[in-house]
Amino acid sequence: MLVAGGEAHPQFFGAFGASNDSQPPVTPFDPTRTPPAPNYAERSEWVSLPDMRDPADDAPPGVRAIDQRQAKVAVFFLYPTSFTSGEQWNADTRDADLNARVAGTSIRDQASVFNGCCAIYAPRYRQMTLGGYVKWSENSVRATEVAYSDVARAFRQFLVWNRGRPFILAGHSQGSRQGRLLIEREIDGRPAARQMIAAYLIGTWIERDWFRALRTTRPCTRADDTGCVIAWSTYAQGRNATAQRILVARQSGFSVEVMSGPHVCINPLDWSPGSETVPARFNKGAWLHGPGPLARPIEPGLVSARCDDGALYISPPGKPFADMVIPIGNYHKVDYNVAYMNLRENAGVRAAAFLRRVPKSKPAIPSIRPEVPFRSS
Repeated sequence: MLVAGGEAHPQFFGAFGASNDSQPPVTPFDPTRTPPAPNYAERSEWVSLPDMRDPADDAPPGVRAIDQRQAKVAVFFLYPTSFTSGEQWNADTRDADLNARVAGTSIRDQASVFNGCCAIYAPRYRQMTLGGYVKWSENSVRATEVAYSDVARAFRQFLVWNRGRPFILAGHSQGSRQGRLLIEREIDGRPAARQMIAAYLIGTWIERDWFRALRTTRPCTRADDTGCVIAWSTYAQGRNATAQRILVARQSGFSVEVMSGPHVCINPLDWSPGSETVPARFNKGAWLHGPGPLARPIEPGLVSARCDDGALYISPPGKPFADMVIPIGNYHKVDYNVAYMNLRENAGVRAAAFLRRVPKSKPAIPSIRPEVPFRSS
């Protein structure tokens, strides 16, 4: 088995059949063909910043976003896989079409969940193409390291701009995998750990054994826990996510042993790791912005939810969420959205709890540059 920064993990894409956009590039990874590294001192290499008008500022109808320039805490957000090239192993951060797609989907529908509490920083990065997860290889390892090199440099720039304030680490899918590496290499047991409110590593598997090698980071167990990790992967009730996880591992070249072990799931309806079904009445609202300028309304009580071995099993949702299911019964595309308002509220709860326990927070995040017009690339 080949690894990069710990065990490699499937993203579920290899389990539902080959397609043109889910196969690895035919040519091997070649560093001379890798797009140039971003300079994170440049604003153009960030898809979201607290003093820039961008889709992370959007909120559901009737919900107020804060002035991020006055936030006492920040979030470092890593978006999921949006790059599907069959020719190139790593994305180019100058790709205007890709940048627009990222801004209009994951930034608007996921990163925006934090605009009720936090100043949002989301770097562009040379993420690995989707097909790199279908068949894990030495090429995948090298492409992952390219992506991580960007994430690490962006994080260091974020720490400079953030000036010691508490922060949330958040990601989805590949972004969560990169967040995991960031904890291992830049946060756990280091000064940054004292600033980390929590890490929302959603839409990927986090095995419990992973924490054994960490010094200061653990799974969350309560709604106001801090310095800990929240994770879940959303599945339709009646499915067997553990069996699917092991099947994907066998098909794609991941560690079956690691995939067979216990995994972390924190239920966003009550923020516990318990295995009881939490009724839909505790779901404060699902939300997807949807296409066009007008946002869809919040949908309270959309689904019930139950945790079991890393998977969050939900009751059948209505449209448009029902249309987002992957054929193996995985709601990967809407991991953030089926309990969007619970997640939005919880980010504020954890931030407030952290500030009570560690009250040394500078008053406001300084403007990196005067307000600039909205742009998605």
